[in-house]
Amino acid sequence: MVKSTARSMYRGLLIILILSFLLLSTVLLLAFLADPQLMWESVQQAFGMIR
Repeated sequence: MVKSTARSMYRGLLIILILSFLLLSTVLLLAFLADPQLMWESVQQAFGMIR
């Protein structure tokens, strides 16, 4: 009983992680397609790549 509950919790957590990763990548892709130059500048600013 405990084993199956742990397995279903693990599977649910894995599905939630995969869905959140897909949502994040979709949002980033849409932001990039909307304005590539602004997206690139904000990435540079976020990671401190501005010279």
